[in-house]
Amino acid sequence: MRSLREKWADLRRRIHESPSRSPLLSHDGAVPRSKRFLTADDLADIARRYEAGDTTEHIGNRYGISKTRVATVLREHGITLRRQGLTEEQISDAAAFYACGKSLAWIGARYDVSHTTVATTLRRRGVKLRPRPGW
Repeated sequence: MRSLREKWADLRRRIHESPSRSPLLSHDGAVPRSKRFLTADDLADIARRYEAGDTTEHIGNRYGISKTRVATVLREHGITLRRQGLTEEQISDAAAFYACGKSLAWIGARYDVSHTTVATTLRRRGVKLRPRPGW
C-alpha cells in the first residue's frame, strides 16, 4: 500500500507535468445573468393566472422564474399585488398546531405560505418560537 507521502508526491508530479491551461478571461463589467425570456403570451398568462388567484410562487415555478420576478412583471403591467398571509382563523389554528409541536414548515405547507410568513405571524401574536435545531 502506498504511503500518503508517495501519493502526495505523485499528485504534485502529475500536476507539474500536466499541460498548462490558458488564463481565464476577465470581464470588464458585470457578468451577464441568464434570464428566461418571457413572450408577450407568457406575460399575459402570468397576469391572468395571478388575477385568477394563483400565487407568485406557483406562477414562478411554472415559468422557471423567481416569485420576485413574477411580482416585478405584475407591477410593470399595473397589477396591484395582493397581500399573502393567513386569515385570523388560520392564525389561531397555526398557533395551536405550533403549540402541539408542528413545525413552521409543516404549518406553512398546510396553508400554502412560507415558513417565514408563519413565523412572523406567530411572533406578532406573541408566540415564543422554539429554537431551531443546531442553533
